[in-house]
Amino acid sequence: MDPLISYSLPISGLRDGLHQFDFQIDDKFFETFEASAIQRGDLKVHLEFDKHPSFYALDFQIEGTVWKECDRCLEPFDLPLYAENSLKVKFDEVEREEADVVYITRERKKLNVARFIYEFIHLAIPMSTTHDMADQDCDPDFLGFLTPEAQEAEPEKQEKPSVWDALKKLKDQ
Repeated sequence: MDPLISYSLPISGLRDGLHQFDFQIDDKFFETFEASAIQRGDLKVHLEFDKHPSFYALDFQIEGTVWKECDRCLEPFDLPLYAENSLKVKFDEVEREEADVVYITRERKKLNVARFIYEFIHLAIPMSTTHDMADQDCDPDFLGFLTPEAQEAEPEKQEKPSVWDALKKLKDQ
């Protein structure tokens, strides 16, 4: 059985007008996508599906958290996400996608929105993620290694007599 079947909209049975759907996204959702950059998450998706005779307008509102590693201290944390995305579905003889428009055939009975939700979640994640985005502090022990004072002090700690110094003393005798 398809684990993403609950994300299929019965488009052939809907009347023209506005329809609303709500989805809960959890870890199992991300597991169904091979090599997903997100492993864990807890998000709610509200979808407004506006059906017209010649096209469909889909408005997604995504809110929740995904589990990410901090790019500064490498500790995992729950990154809050919020995204609003729109998608148009139009009709054509050949199914294809172009930018924010998806073309489907008129004979299609269902429209699965799981892949679109998956992509919108990934697009909502910033290029760089840090604890600051979740109003949290990074690991203070790790941050000690990143401060300029710690970096300057380290070379002094590493100054030990080398083998070459001992050989120079022998040469000078």
